[in-house]
Amino acid sequence: MKKYIFLGMSLLMASSVSLSAQDFDDDEPLADRQPAKAAAAKPKYDTRQVKGEVRDAATGQPVSGAMVRVTGMEGYSALTGDDGRYQLDVPTFASSLQISSPDHSLIELGLSADVEQKSVVLYSVAFTPDRSAKLDILDDKHVGNFQYSNAVNVKEEIQKQLGAYAYSTSRSGTPGIGNVMFVQGLNSLNANAQPLVVVDGVIMEQQYDREMLHDGFFNDILTSISPSDIENVTIMRNGTALYGTRGANGVVLITTRRSHSMATRITASASTGISTEPKYYDMMDADQYRNYASQLLSGTGSKITEFKFLNSDPTYYYYKQYHNNTDWKDKVYRTAISQNYGINVEGGDDVAQYNLSVGFTSNQSNLRYNDMTRINVRFNTDIQLFKHLDVRFDCSYSNVTRSLRNDGAPLSYDEGTPTAPSFLAYAKAPFLSPYSYGNGQLSTTYYDVTDESYLDEALASYSNYNYKLANPWALNKYADGENKNHFENSLINIAVTPTYSFRPNLKLSEHFSYSLVNTTNRLFIPVNGVPAYYVTAVSATRENEVRSLASKQNSVQSDTRLTWFKRYAAHDVSAFGGLRINWETYTCNKQLGYNTGSDKTPFMSSGLLNAQSTGNNDVWRNMDLYMQGNYNYAGRYYAQLNLTASGSSRFGEDADGGVKFGGVVWGIFPSVQASWVVTNESWMPQLDWLDYLRLSAGYDVSGNDGADYEAARSYFAAQMYLNAISGLSFAGIGNTEIKWETTRRANLGIEADFMQHRLHVAGHWFNGTTDDLLSLQSLGFLSGLEYNWANAGKLKNVGYDLSVSGKVIATKNWSWELGFSVGHYKNEIKSLAEGQTGYNTDAYGATIRTQVGSAANLFYGYRTEGVFSTSEQAAAAGLYVMADNGVDRNYFGAGDMIFTDVDGNKQIDENDRMVIGDPNPDIYGNIFTAVSYKGFRLDANFGYSVGNDVYNYMRSQLEGGSRFMNQTTAMTQRWQVEGQETAVPKATFQDPMGNSRFSDRWIEDGSYLKLKSLTLSYNLPLNMQFLQGMQFWIQGNNLFTMTEYLGSDPEVVATSAVIGQGIDLGRIGQSRSFMAGIKINL
Repeated sequence: MKKYIFLGMSLLMASSVSLSAQDFDDDEPLADRQPAKAAAAKPKYDTRQVKGEVRDAATGQPVSGAMVRVTGMEGYSALTGDDGRYQLDVPTFASSLQISSPDHSLIELGLSADVEQKSVVLYSVAFTPDRSAKLDILDDKHVGNFQYSNAVNVKEEIQKQLGAYAYSTSRSGTPGIGNVMFVQGLNSLNANAQPLVVVDGVIMEQQYDREMLHDGFFNDILTSISPSDIENVTIMRNGTALYGTRGANGVVLITTRRSHSMATRITASASTGISTEPKYYDMMDADQYRNYASQLLSGTGSKITEFKFLNSDPTYYYYKQYHNNTDWKDKVYRTAISQNYGINVEGGDDVAQYNLSVGFTSNQSNLRYNDMTRINVRFNTDIQLFKHLDVRFDCSYSNVTRSLRNDGAPLSYDEGTPTAPSFLAYAKAPFLSPYSYGNGQLSTTYYDVTDESYLDEALASYSNYNYKLANPWALNKYADGENKNHFENSLINIAVTPTYSFRPNLKLSEHFSYSLVNTTNRLFIPVNGVPAYYVTAVSATRENEVRSLASKQNSVQSDTRLTWFKRYAAHDVSAFGGLRINWETYTCNKQLGYNTGSDKTPFMSSGLLNAQSTGNNDVWRNMDLYMQGNYNYAGRYYAQLNLTASGSSRFGEDADGGVKFGGVVWGIFPSVQASWVVTNESWMPQLDWLDYLRLSAGYDVSGNDGADYEAARSYFAAQMYLNAISGLSFAGIGNTEIKWETTRRANLGIEADFMQHRLHVAGHWFNGTTDDLLSLQSLGFLSGLEYNWANAGKLKNVGYDLSVSGKVIATKNWSWELGFSVGHYKNEIKSLAEGQTGYNTDAYGATIRTQVGSAANLFYGYRTEGVFSTSEQAAAAGLYVMADNGVDRNYFGAGDMIFTDVDGNKQIDENDRMVIGDPNPDIYGNIFTAVSYKGFRLDANFGYSVGNDVYNYMRSQLEGGSRFMNQTTAMTQRWQVEGQETAVPKATFQDPMGNSRFSDRWIEDGSYLKLKSLTLSYNLPLNMQFLQGMQFWIQGNNLFTMTEYLGSDPEVVATSAVIGQGIDLGRIGQSRSFMAGIKINL
């Protein structure tokens, strides 16, 4: 790594003559926010006089005290008088004015050649501003209104407010679990396709590919940051070459709150609310399940003619044990309560300013024993140490704790009994009771902790068939405790940024940060209430199970930057360049053991059955040499150039496609962006219907280094032999040519305001190609391994997004705005590794097809044509499957599914599969509206997705008709008698004909329109000595969903990876929530 640092410093010094002017994440240091102390004398330019009038859009009355200034220039400004008129001397090359007031949002006015400019109207700050004072030529999207948010993770607000600018899907209804997000489509197949996250200039490693112990849980690092601490979020889509090999998937820039006032301001907020239980599947009752189970018994080959659970004699000894009607969901789910509290203090003087925030969040989950709490503290400061030296010092701490349970349907029944209460609440037999049974009576207090026994007689010969299900109520109770099922994540970040000003326009800064993420996770499956099962691998019975995980992630970043800017009359030039180094380490230890002896001793020890210890010790480095130049001519023409050279320890020493220097491979990533503000042209007439028009175009080259940490290196790994002897085995063959994926993307954009800024339209189109896809290539038989990583394949992405917003009503007391966004992407695989035309990947019970000429991530299975109604119909079709011996034929009969025989040979096998679904949406976005009356405001935000298919794995388990577990009421329509017309096949033990195989039975339309949030707020203005104002609000979330999807929630993903999109594993869905809050300004 020393040679990386030496080379980086050398190149930095050699290139520093062309460096620039932009602070980290646009956070200006204290000196820049006080131009009177730092600014040089105002240059003198030839000027001309302009005049105009400013009026209020609501009342038509003049606006007095409005600020009118030349766009992008200090010192050329004026205030409007009582009559709303202004008079201002502007440089002859000036092309536009920016006009705003404390009560009105900013607008931009293109200057005509005449002295008298057209009259402009300003809109109340109650409307969402269309633009800021910042000169921005990129088609980035910003959002910063979080004051009434009850979100635990800011990704929830990004999805809600930014709509089409990023395709975002919630992982589940677990509080703070976050979203999966794709910016400008899918830009990778096998590597990470999630955007880079940068918080206050610190690149935050998100642990996207790190697995936790509990099924269905993801540790989203952004849950550690309270949305109330965030000032704004920017989705950066163009110019991402600035981040080199980490910019291909887009960049999310998060800026936390800083002080903007020297006066001390204190705000305190509190909110509380409830979330109702999620949408449920409609399950069979006790009698319906009893009938279903009795039909399955006919396929077991049992000779027994009488079963305890079928005896309906009330005097029978076991009658009360098997004649209940338990709704297990009542024992597992609940209405949840959430609470949020926060206090923020900001202030300072002309030497130092600070912002301190403290928060506490407690969120129950609708799934019992699945709650979270968070404590967060953040302290941001800007200090002027000396005349030319400013320092920004930031520090933050957060602690997230959770009680956890497994969530979702099991992916395999061969590895043990299901232990997710969310699944058992559906699957457990409803005629059983949660309470213990003895002496012919049910207890009213003691849980049933014994194994299910109602099938023991019939299934005695199926020794390896895990048919018994746990009591979810008892499982939850005996698994409760911080030493049993617990999660804790602590995040500490410290950053210091000294900035030295050699001149007012030449600065040198060093942004140094250290981040520590400590994570602990414990999982415990108790003895009580959970069936024991035989583990073939260890030739023993597992009675209970304990797992533990402890990980530590250290991140150190150094970003040294030289900034320069200068105006030459109409030419405004700025540049910055620097060296950014990231040191990352991630260590993790996982332990597993069976049979602790008691649920009261859930401790890990080497003496446990099948005791194992595995782990990671990942170390990697990134170095970026970057520079950016910005040019602005007279506020009309903008250009931006970026160039980054990126090196990473993940790359192989023989990698090509970059520049080799000093034995190090550097990826080179340029970009160019340009923008033209047409309405600022002097020849452009001032039209009544057109107020602003900007056209943009750009071209980016960026990379994705999301390869495995050891992909370039061969290594050994520890392994247990015969479950008793420790040893080493060859675990990976490195590819010394491994490198980054390269994404080349062209973009076009348009932004316009019409009808006195009432209508705002913004559109963006992109066309990108990703080369050198990170893929698994097959290895020779003699290697002892199947695959290693390589760069091969090509993926194309084309898409657009469009947003339209309008100020429908603007009167003195009333305002109404309405808008929408729509996004679309279409990807196509152009080539694959080793000349393949396509391959299949089995995941989550599905087959995913990757095929040249098609979109990524297609569902590949069997097409159905109904159910055979009669034996004659089945015999006439003559369809069959081969028996396990490979010789005999098993023919489909009455009540079996009719599968499409694609190749026409009557045999239903893998050759009859086809594409049956596509999880990629046709369009997605949001619809928003806001109505204000005096101090009241009503906001509504809808999210939607259209055309995306979902594989409902959960329903495939609850309607599979082959296992002894409860089914949905759809199974009451199953085929049962000759001649019956139905779409649901017969119930058959172990499904010998594969009626429940992966087919279009389980593919559903996942389109939805969801009312994400409805907020009513009231702003009570006060001007008292100790009280400056109060805000009150009530909010409903996920109030309704319009969808034909049969599952709990159409927003589903299995993992953060591309291959996990559109798969419903039955995790807890999002539910309705209702919140009320208050904010006090002191």
